Amino acid sequence: MGTPALAVPSLDILRSEHDIVLAVTQPDKPAGRSHQLAVSPVKRYAQEHGIAVSQPERARNEDFIAQLREVAPDAIAVVAYGQILPRAILELAPKGCVNLHFSLLPRWRGAAPVQYAILNGDTVTGVTTQWMAEKLDSGDVILQREVEIEPQETTGELWERLTPIGAETLCDTMRLLAMDHAPRVPQDETQVTWASTLSKENGQIDWAQPALSLVNRVRACNPWPGAWCQFRGHTLKIWRAAIAPSPDSASNVGVANGVPGSWLGNAHAAMVATGEGILQLIEVQPEGKPRLDAAAWARGARLAAGETFSI
Repeated sequence: MGTPALAVPSLDILRSEHDIVLAVTQPDKPAGRSHQLAVSPVKRYAQEHGIAVSQPERARNEDFIAQLREVAPDAIAVVAYGQILPRAILELAPKGCVNLHFSLLPRWRGAAPVQYAILNGDTVTGVTTQWMAEKLDSGDVILQREVEIEPQETTGELWERLTPIGAETLCDTMRLLAMDHAPRVPQDETQVTWASTLSKENGQIDWAQPALSLVNRVRACNPWPGAWCQFRGHTLKIWRAAIAPSPDSASNVGVANGVPGSWLGNAHAAMVATGEGILQLIEVQPEGKPRLDAAAWARGARLAAGETFSI
């Protein structure tokens, strides 16, 4: 049971060792300006490999649950499916229903664990397989694999590294299930943190925050929803940023007081004052235009020292 592209490697590796009797994914949805129905990556993979597909509007639908009972799976593996499963499904397969989650549970339960790990400056994350429970991401842990987060790594880049690790961990988990050797390690409820779904507003830059926090926000929101601010009445997206090596990087301009959000006018690097420290813009995207080097953009826009970016 899964929907997005990050679930496909898990389906692929499980297919190499098991008989996949059914792939369950979200219904086709309108996409793009034409609003044509788009199939999920999991459905596309299943169709290409001759795997039966089911797309219930609601997993709680009695007809769908009856279909699962008829298929009679030994085990159910869930990877970013996108619906809460009822007890009737969690208890349906004799070997169990397990989930692959992209954090070290109980840290970052919820829909956006990778984004929140980066947003909060975590240096370590990982993947967890768990016995599924009715309460979101609260099931007993089976296996975990720890992964270090690189200092400048974005959400997209970290997903690329975690996805194959998660698929291998899920495959190891299913081997344990087959042998009835999968452990059950209860989560420490006192250590729970939550990672709710991100929205466009989560990408908004508040220049009063420290430069380190803004770097983490830019990383966390790449590729979606993208970090952004307003500049000269238009949206400016910030795709890459770093903390300036030292305040001296902008000392040749001498902007009074370094007001947060003010342009520091360095001719060789795109520097903006923040609530604490200086943010160096590396890659930006003006509204309606492609991404480009931030310093080149600044020269082309003829920014004046002290000119401000807005929230």
